[in-house]
Order: sequence, then C-alpha cells, then structure tokens
Amino acid sequence: MDNINELNKINNMSEKIINKVVDETVDTIIDKIDEVLVDYMFEYGIEKYEESNDKFFNDKEEMFVQVIKELNNRINNK
Repeated sequence: MDNINELNKINNMSEKIINKVVDETVDTIIDKIDEVLVDYMFEYGIEKYEESNDKFFNDKEEMFVQVIKELNNRINNK
C-alpha cells in the first residue's frame, strides 16, 4: 500500500510540474505576443498611436484576437 501511495504522490508532483511548465510557457508566449504586437503597431501603424489613447487600446485588443485566431488556424492546419 505504501508503494501505491508513493506512486500517487510522484504522479501528482509530476502533474503539478507539467501544469506549471505549461502555464508559465503560455504566460510567456502571451506576454511576447503583446510586446511584439505593440512594437509592430508603432512601426507599421498608419495611425500615430499614443499608448494613452483609446484608439490604441481598442486596435490592440482587436489585433490581439486576430493574432490568436491565426495562431490557432496555423497550429490546427499542420
């Protein structure tokens, strides 16, 4: 019985580690997408964006959704 409990503990620990790695990776990817999106908005933007205006934030949110959709399409069409 002790062996089963030990195996369960190891499996739970492994699952927690896997979940943590996945969560941290997703957070990092989201942060990087946001950072690069903002850079490209300023570099290629037709609008003269200022980070303090509503137009910037609205456009950024809309483009972020589009980026995620495109990522999803590319991942699913491999």
